[in-house]
Amino acid sequence: MHHVRPAELAAMSTRRFLALVAALPAESRFVRAWQRTPRRVDDPAEIARITGLPAS
Repeated sequence: MHHVRPAELAAMSTRRFLALVAALPAESRFVRAWQRTPRRVDDPAEIARITGLPAS
């Protein structure tokens, strides 16, 4: 289990976040919640809002 403080999470790259999520056991609470909330984002404006990166 990863113990990530909010400040670390706020500064974390998406790649690092996803690597940590991938390393979690399947029975972890976060993984179960992640699997129950599928999301497909195609809109560049929404991607920018989620990631904090400008839409290109």
